[in-house]
Amino acid sequence: MRLRSGHSDTCCDKFLKCLGLVPCPTLLSWILLLLGLGCMVGAILFGTWDTRDLLEDDDLLWFMEYTVIGVSSGMFLVGCLILISSHLSSEPTSRRVFNSFKKNRCAQGMNIFALVVCYILTVCWVLATAIFAVPLVLIINMLIVDADSVDLGVYGFKGGVKTGAYLETFKEESKDLLICWGIVFCSSVVIVNSLICFIICITANITHLRDNRFATLNAYSSEEVRNSKHSVLDTNM
Repeated sequence: MRLRSGHSDTCCDKFLKCLGLVPCPTLLSWILLLLGLGCMVGAILFGTWDTRDLLEDDDLLWFMEYTVIGVSSGMFLVGCLILISSHLSSEPTSRRVFNSFKKNRCAQGMNIFALVVCYILTVCWVLATAIFAVPLVLIINMLIVDADSVDLGVYGFKGGVKTGAYLETFKEESKDLLICWGIVFCSSVVIVNSLICFIICITANITHLRDNRFATLNAYSSEEVRNSKHSVLDTNM
């Protein structure tokens, strides 16, 4: 008598199966976005406070706290929505969720809208990165050029003319600001890179969703599925 042994999935098999449902590139882009936002929020707040103390102007950049909180919250929400839409639009989830022609067209529209939003946000963050580079240029220029005096009024700031010991103290405190604004600039570059990764992932999802055979494999015979160029592909973007 032969005993038939049943096959049961191991923990590793179940983990790999669950991992296959996760859009890994989009998830990594989302994590990169969160890292960039976290570093930027902390650095820009400390940089703004220290800049006010250095220039002795409590009204300088008065809107920065509200702007940072609003922008970071909005970007977190947008990133989560893109992550959810990418999960629904990638295989094998899209094969179950968008299993008809109308649902497939709806999925394409959703991804195209997300793609347009990402393009707009990328352009905005490129401009923001250029703006964040301005404090770096001003501080580096002041530290490199060994001037006898610095007139802050030329740059539109309060504080008058710094000379002698006051100028040396001003330069020493400016070095701490250089670190803060440098982190802000690098964090903004990281956010731009994460948005570019989002664009690549969304574009890949749209490309696969446009092939109705790929989104609705159950609507085709086995021979057509076997001969389809997408029959062995599996996108997890």
